Amino acid sequence: MKRNLALIIGIMFIAPVQATPLDTASWTHWTSSPGSIGGDFTQGSHTIDVTYSGNALVNYNPDIYDVASSFTSAEVTNTPGTNGTLIMTGGTNEINNLHFSQAVINPIIDLFSVGQGGVPVTFNFLDGATFSILSQGAGHWGGGLLTQSGSSVTGWEGNGLLQFHGTYTDISFITPDYEFYYGATVGAINTVIHDGKVSAINAVPEPATYMLVLGGLGLIAWTAGRRKRDVDPV
Repeated sequence: MKRNLALIIGIMFIAPVQATPLDTASWTHWTSSPGSIGGDFTQGSHTIDVTYSGNALVNYNPDIYDVASSFTSAEVTNTPGTNGTLIMTGGTNEINNLHFSQAVINPIIDLFSVGQGGVPVTFNFLDGATFSILSQGAGHWGGGLLTQSGSSVTGWEGNGLLQFHGTYTDISFITPDYEFYYGATVGAINTVIHDGKVSAINAVPEPATYMLVLGGLGLIAWTAGRRKRDVDPV
């Protein structure tokens, strides 16, 4: 009986495993067509589609994130690279929105070339979004200063990495300050580092996973009942 239970429990916990999560961060692979900007990244075993609305365009300049230390941290070891990024000039109160096809845990945003010396530029994040600046520094065009005030971050040629707190299906922001060329991209961390130990972020189980677990529990109960009937006298 114990051997049967061990086998069933082993199947229950091995079967739901999906693809192996990435060991660092996944950044959006952007694509664009007239009137449409979108892309995708992964978290855990899930591919998350991103749709963007606002005043940005997509740029694939490989130099944007070439000072890696300003856009990475202990948890985020890779830059967005050549996946593309959103570029904007701001100067309006138009709402920029990033919509995710499913909830993202603690999403991350890289900001580049935000403002310039004497010309500060601010991102005002909406709907009570909370975040921390994980890193910042010089970018391809120098600079490096970012400051945070509540749900807003201001740059003077600022470059850096933000991590949001909680789960999000949308991140909205306003860029009210005009400046020639600045922008951002979004992604997700696939690992958590706690007390020096690295563990993967577990995606929310699919409904099929729940059915498998319930089926396994039912099989255990049925097996135990049958074993009891075989042993007990009638």
